[in-house]
Amino acid sequence: MKVIDLSLTIAEDILYAGFPRSLVYGKPESSTKIWEVASLKENKVQSHNFTMCTQHFTHYDAPAHFLEDGLKNDEVPIDSFVGEAVMFDMMHKEPGSYVTASDLEHAGVEVREGDIAIIRTGWTDKSFGTLRFWQEMIGLSTCAAEWLISKKIKSVAGDFMLCDSPLNPPEDRKWESDNWSPNHFTFLTRNIVMLEWLTNLQAITEKRFLFGCVPIKLKGTDGAPCRAFAIEGVLNRKYS
Repeated sequence: MKVIDLSLTIAEDILYAGFPRSLVYGKPESSTKIWEVASLKENKVQSHNFTMCTQHFTHYDAPAHFLEDGLKNDEVPIDSFVGEAVMFDMMHKEPGSYVTASDLEHAGVEVREGDIAIIRTGWTDKSFGTLRFWQEMIGLSTCAAEWLISKKIKSVAGDFMLCDSPLNPPEDRKWESDNWSPNHFTFLTRNIVMLEWLTNLQAITEKRFLFGCVPIKLKGTDGAPCRAFAIEGVLNRKYS
C-alpha cells in the first residue's frame, strides 16, 4: 500500500493562494496568518492560532459556495470525500486552454457510477502562488462538466480551475454576467462537491485508486481547506 499526499502546504508567504478577488470584483485579498500563542519554553506546550480563507490552498467547494439553500460545509456527507477514483491525464493541455468533453472521452478512462473523477493538468505544480497561475489558468469547459455528470460521478477534483478561468472567461460569462461560473451551478446543484488545487497528482500511477480528502468541519461555511491523499495498491487486490 502506498499513500500519496496531494495537498499544498498552507503558509503565510504565498501571495496568490486563492481566487484573485481584487482583480475580479475589486475586493481586498484574503491573507493567511499563523502565529504562536503558547511556547514550549514559556508554557511547556506549543499552540498556534491561524486565520485563512476557506477557498485558499487545497480546498473544496460545498454547495453553499454558490447556492443560497445549498448544503454547508458541516452538512456535506463525509462519503463525498472518500471512495474509488479515476484519473484523467490532461498533462498535454496548454496554459489558458480548456479541458473539453472530447478530451475526457478520448482519455480512455472507465468511469463507474459513484466514482470520484480527478483531472490532472500539472498546473498547480507549475505555477501555484504566482500571478501567472491565475492569468494563464487552465479551465474546464461546460461540455466537460456535463459529460462528467452523465457518468454519475460522486465528486470532481483537479489541479486547475474546474470552471472558467476567472481572469479570462468567455465574454458572456464574466463576473458581471448572470451566467458567471456555470460549472459551479452544474455540479453543486447536484451536490457534487468540487475539490480544487490538488498537487502532486503525477505521483499517482494507477488508473483506479482510493482517494480521500479530509476537510476541516467548520460550521456554516462554503467549504474548507483539505488534506487530500491517494492510496495505491489496495484496489488492485480487490479486483484481482
